[in-house]
Order: sequence, then structure tokens, then C-alpha cells
Amino acid sequence: MNIVLVYNSRSGSALPLGELTRKMSAHNITIDHAIDITENFKQAIAPHIQSGAYIAAIGGDGTLSSVAQEVYGTKATMIPLPGGTLNHFTKDLNIPQDLDEAIATLHSKDPRKVDVATINETVFINNSSIGLYPSTVHEREQIESKYGKWPSAVYASIKAFIRFKHYVVTIDGIEYRTPFVFVGNNNYDITNAAQRSSLDEGVLCVHMITSDSRLSLLKIIAYAIVGSIRDSEDLTSLTTRSVTIHAKKTHLRVSRDGEVAREPSPLRYKSQPASLRILG
Repeated sequence: MNIVLVYNSRSGSALPLGELTRKMSAHNITIDHAIDITENFKQAIAPHIQSGAYIAAIGGDGTLSSVAQEVYGTKATMIPLPGGTLNHFTKDLNIPQDLDEAIATLHSKDPRKVDVATINETVFINNSSIGLYPSTVHEREQIESKYGKWPSAVYASIKAFIRFKHYVVTIDGIEYRTPFVFVGNNNYDITNAAQRSSLDEGVLCVHMITSDSRLSLLKIIAYAIVGSIRDSEDLTSLTTRSVTIHAKKTHLRVSRDGEVAREPSPLRYKSQPASLRILG
């Protein structure tokens, strides 16, 4: 098997390219081209997308999401491999989390198609949110270089909770006042560590906190801890193929597969069924 390998040389958990090459060679896989995602990635990968290559992506969900953005809707095939901290996408695809084992299974697999989702035409493979989570990430990033990741995360979470901003959003013509909206690519089981059993149902799941009380938020957290979050009266959930979120602000801070950016309102979310061809 011949592949194009996309990797992230700046990731703290990244293996050296030489070691990745040896691991592939041990399973009769040849790397024709290696592309560092931090160096002119889109330009470098374009000819391989056009030729319909097998494109192996190793890294965390952010790296895999960037590769999926280029591969979806084309004849190229993405090979997602675990290489990050959480690896939600590869876990939900039931890909072995040991890299050597994941590579070893490739010869016995057939290509298949899975869904991605888009927000204002930008792909995400896992989920997107507005409100508390992206606000927390933004606050953390401002001080992380000085205090470290985890102390900064704790501080940012407390600060976001104290500020407790609300958003007035309209979904399918219904207005909600909420501090948090979560949109998932396919159905997340919020009673089971937020896992997905399928990535080919062609739907989005939407979960919203529909209370403006900090006490209600604490109750929802408590429900989540004991695994009975669906019992909360302050959580609204729905399943849809597309959803448009209107807000009074012209731009919103949005999380997408763990990365935070400002997006223009309205936010137009769509499921893109069977649009990503994968091997794994």
C-alpha cells in the first residue's frame, strides 16, 4: 500500500518522521510523500487530493479535522490514525488506539464513507459549540504560556462561570436564552461519556442549556457526573439535518473540534452525509 502521510511536527506527542516511516514499512506500507501540516499544508496536499491518493493523517482531532476539510467531497481516501491526547474521532470509528495495531489492521479494511458536518462551510468531524466552552478556551489561551495548561484551565473555567454570559439564539424559529449550545456530528450519547455509536446517520445532535441560573448549571453538572443528565429539565436536545443559529451579535466565538475562532452570525450548521471516504 502506498500512502501520503500528513503529520504535525510541532505536536508535543508527535513521533519523529523516521520512526513513523519504520512503523509503516514494518506493515508493508510505503510513504510516497510526507507532509508537515504546519508548512504550506493546503498547497502541498492539493495534487494528492486530485489524484485520489490514500492520505494517512496522524495526530489529534485538530489535525484530523484539518485533513478532513481538504479530503471530504473528493475521491481521495483519508486514513485516520490516533496520535493525540483524546482522539475522539478515531475512538468513535472503533480504530485501535495503539498506533502499531491501527496500522496493522489497514490491509484488512475496506474503504467506507462517513459523515462530516460544516459550520458556515468549514468542516468539523466531532462537535462545535458556543458559549461557556469556547469562552473558557479563549481565556485559557491568554494565560497558558505564563501559568501552564491545567492551572490556566481551572482559572479560565472559574472566570467563565462567574461571568456566565448568555446568548439569545433562534433555532428553527424558536428563541432560546442560553449560556451554551453544543452541536455534534451525529448522535452523541451524553449518558455514556459523550461517545458516538455511528458516524453515518446523516444527522446533527443539538444540546442546549436553557436556563439563565448558575444553580441550574451546577445541577446539570451533577446530573452529568451521576450519568443521568437526560433527567435535567434545563437541558434541551434535538436531532436535525441542519440548523441555523441567529444571535444578536454579528460575530460569535465558536469552538470547532477543540479549536476556537470567531464566526459571523448566523451560524449555519449542516450534516454532510457520506462525504468523507476513509480507510480504518
